[in-house]
Amino acid sequence: MSAASAEGTSRPSTGFAGAPMLLGVAFMTGIVLTVVFPSGREFAELTDKERVDAYSIAYLAVLTRAQQDDSNLRLAYTRQLAELGRWDEALTALDGTPPRERGSNLVPEIAGNAGKVRLELMLARARALPVDSAPRAAAFEEIHRALRAGASLTLPSARARELAALALELEDPALAARYFLAAAAAERNRLARALALAEAGRWLRASGDERSASESFRRAADLSDDEERKVSYLCAAADALEGQGRPCDAVDLLRPYVSVSRNVAVVERATALSTSCGNATDARQFGRLLRESAPDDERYVRAQVERELAAGDPAAALALLKRLVSSYPNDSELRWTTARVAEWSGQPQVALEQWLALVSSGHVRSLPPAR
Repeated sequence: MSAASAEGTSRPSTGFAGAPMLLGVAFMTGIVLTVVFPSGREFAELTDKERVDAYSIAYLAVLTRAQQDDSNLRLAYTRQLAELGRWDEALTALDGTPPRERGSNLVPEIAGNAGKVRLELMLARARALPVDSAPRAAAFEEIHRALRAGASLTLPSARARELAALALELEDPALAARYFLAAAAAERNRLARALALAEAGRWLRASGDERSASESFRRAADLSDDEERKVSYLCAAADALEGQGRPCDAVDLLRPYVSVSRNVAVVERATALSTSCGNATDARQFGRLLRESAPDDERYVRAQVERELAAGDPAAALALLKRLVSSYPNDSELRWTTARVAEWSGQPQVALEQWLALVSSGHVRSLPPAR
């Protein structure tokens, strides 16, 4: 009885003592599995820090197939393949579809993190192909299609600028301008928006779209608080208007700033545009402002002579010519012009002085007949 009791009580005791041992074994097995076979996220973080090897590629390939919705894992696998230069496999891993099966009408999305990686892979693959080869041209054309499709997307400013730079690399200034306009639309800072609009204007001009370029530069000027920058953008807008064959409109654009601006460049530009426009009165007036800004600049004095004559004021031209003659008494052409202008302005005595000087210097043989 006592032996049976002892035997009966000993069995439960053995079973209870085995439970902690089983739990311990299970716990240790979990640790081993965690260390030897990390989760997809852990392995993705690990492979970002370690060099690529056959183990990591093989393991990631298996995990990616098993966990197709894990974007972090897919990106890690893609980066590993890219490091080995296996561009097609990397694109397949990223998109889940081989490039040849995506179809010619399916252009990759360029927004977002995955889209950025995709475009970088496409670029790397294209650049790795032989120069001047048909596959390389086709690869870049695929990138070009992606950029054209993405130009209608709403993008962060920095991303839009990156894509604009890529469009310029592909020698498509019109597309680059669209991305700069997208960058401007995404900017809240006035200066940054103005800079993006100015870049858009620059490449719109390069693509031959003078009308849109002038509007883009004008918007950039409106956003600029710095006077020098504003004037620079206005002059660029005026140049674009002139490029459209509208020099008079360009003058109208600059006119409000000519008299108040301390920037000589805007006055010079307005003066030249007025001459191109055939507006001799404005050209003369703006030229006088130039002379006020630099009264001793011979270039302005000589140019103003022509403008005064074009505006029908030979007396004003003569005053400038007499000043030039006093500085350059041996300039026979200058004396000849002064004599003629003196005659036109009704000052025969001044004309005679110039003719006599020309005769005495041997530049003319005799005085012209009296008129």
